[in-house]
Amino acid sequence: MTETQSFIFCTHCGAKNDATSKFCIKCGQPLAVTADVSGSATVGDGVKQSLKNKSNGVIDSATSHLNEWTGGKGAVKVSLNQFFGQVFQRHTTEEAEEIFIVGTKKTTPSLAKVVSDQVQPWLFSRVLLFTLAAGLLLAVVNSLNGKMGDQVAMDVVLSVAVPASALVLFFEANVFKNISFYQVTKIAILGGALALIVVLVLDKLFPVASLDLFGVLVTGIVEETSKVLVASYFVRKLNISHVFNGLLLGAAVGTGFAAFENIQFMITDSNQLVSMEAALFRTATSISDHTEWCAIATAALVLAKGNQPLRSATFWDYKFLRFFGLVILIHMCWDWSAFDTISILRYIILAIITWVTVFVMIHAGLREVKKLQQSLDVNEASVTAPDEKS
Repeated sequence: MTETQSFIFCTHCGAKNDATSKFCIKCGQPLAVTADVSGSATVGDGVKQSLKNKSNGVIDSATSHLNEWTGGKGAVKVSLNQFFGQVFQRHTTEEAEEIFIVGTKKTTPSLAKVVSDQVQPWLFSRVLLFTLAAGLLLAVVNSLNGKMGDQVAMDVVLSVAVPASALVLFFEANVFKNISFYQVTKIAILGGALALIVVLVLDKLFPVASLDLFGVLVTGIVEETSKVLVASYFVRKLNISHVFNGLLLGAAVGTGFAAFENIQFMITDSNQLVSMEAALFRTATSISDHTEWCAIATAALVLAKGNQPLRSATFWDYKFLRFFGLVILIHMCWDWSAFDTISILRYIILAIITWVTVFVMIHAGLREVKKLQQSLDVNEASVTAPDEKS
């Protein structure tokens, strides 16, 4: 039975207070009435608000620590409504095409014109819908035709759907717009394949027999090291010094790796194709794996590098090692057989941790842009596209 009448609950700590009180008797914060339809405060409202505040408190604490790792101060506001605000808005084909027409010497904007207040990607959602729709259409083809090649085509499209759309998201997020999609695609294909080769070589040196604690530790270190080493090659080649660029290059290598690995997992150990349900589950869990992990690690490497040349000492900088260690830990928990009984919950929790870290990196990138613009002579300075031969 709902309790009402002469009291209100603190929206900060959930404590019960007299209705005439102006400040909470427990935490001292100003009181605001949370009312039901009759205008009276309720126990349920107070508890809900308390749980919400506790949840926000956990996220604020986490983002505050992560933000300190990037060199910032204070908690980072994580607003999905703001970040995905443009996803449900109508956009024209011309707007979509303009997103890809960047990154050349003629289409890279000046630093003065770079967005520094927020990032609102939307085209990635269309890419995801298009690729998933293609996979479902191929499923229809498979049901009508029944040939193995039809199922292979379906599985391949479903395998790349989420990683490819995630890469488009990071491409949109690169507010500098100084890396072309041609370069990104090349890095994704070549970098992903090269990272797989490095993993196979390291697997020969450090074989894993099972996904116990030691096994997932080795797997996490081997795979994350392989990807970041390949990404570091492109960081050095393109002389990357911006956080957003690091996120994009890391996402490109991670996307290639994720797509190729997903395709590999479409074949069972007995050389049978997995079902469509298994393929969909695999692509759904790609919402926060290699693409995002490599993006985080590479952005951290760029943070540690700064404007200096990339050296071996950069890999031992605490700015990089903290995030790299976090990525390895997430990867370990993702694979660890000890969590198989709560697999769905495990993936949800790790996805939240991963994307909260991505949001903190985006915040660090925006902070970097503002700092650069504050010291900018608008008439002379500009962002230049990385110089690379085709």
